[in-house]
Amino acid sequence: MKRIVGIVLAALITAFTPPALAADMPPLGQKKIIYTHGPWGSGLVTTNVVQMMLKRLGYDVELKLVDVGLAYQALASGKAEIFSSAYLPGQQQYLNAQAGKIEIFSVSYAPVPGGLMVPAYVPANTIEDLKRPEIQKLFVGKITGIDAGSGVMAQARRVIEKYGLDFELVPSSDAAMAAAFKAAYDKKEPIVVTSYCPHYLCSLYDVKFLEDSKGIYPWSQDYHLVRTGFRTDFPRAAVYLSRSTLTADSVSKMLKWMETEKLKPEQAAERFVSQNPELVWYWIGDLVEGMQKPGNL
Repeated sequence: MKRIVGIVLAALITAFTPPALAADMPPLGQKKIIYTHGPWGSGLVTTNVVQMMLKRLGYDVELKLVDVGLAYQALASGKAEIFSSAYLPGQQQYLNAQAGKIEIFSVSYAPVPGGLMVPAYVPANTIEDLKRPEIQKLFVGKITGIDAGSGVMAQARRVIEKYGLDFELVPSSDAAMAAAFKAAYDKKEPIVVTSYCPHYLCSLYDVKFLEDSKGIYPWSQDYHLVRTGFRTDFPRAAVYLSRSTLTADSVSKMLKWMETEKLKPEQAAERFVSQNPELVWYWIGDLVEGMQKPGNL
């Protein structure tokens, strides 16, 4: 009987014990984290999700909006700790410029198809098609771009050169590009843009990426980049960040909420986190003392 009681008590203790005690957790390390991000939607929602988790772990997080190139420089110089919108190999030139000073830590979200995107109804299917005079005229010789320093813009400049296209690449912003695409789509007019998925355009409209026979747009993913020494300076954050990968569908869902319901990035992130307690448990369940396990797990 004593043995049975002991087994029952042990089972009860196990069932109601928090997933991790303070002594079992990796130490917090340094408390202040500078977190750089760009202005585009997918990066904003991803950054806000990660920021929420880091705060739950006990960190003070400061977000800094910067240009892509400056994000890499900030990590390399130790002025920032994390950048979660490293679109590679699209941003490879920035990474190469800081060789040995930045660590590719883990996948931020995937997959990330990108390239020259058009409405499904236009009569162009490959980048080579843009060389045909009637197609070039159809698009008025213009490719609507996003931020000048982004990875897809660097690739678009290579496309124009390698394919010998008589097109002007017009930089704008992700929001301006999306607005132009939406306006053209609603009128069933032709338009070609530099874009990528996840994006709310990919969720709301029937789109296609022009086939790239020269391989300028290879398989891509977005990564978490960290500064040198991140693992030792932020041990608890490092464990979480190694698990923090979102699917493209998850990011697109948040972007769709932002577009159709006019949620701010932080609001979309909060809704996503509240709707996915199982994922949050996987990320940080053993890193937050006393965190309750979801009942369905």
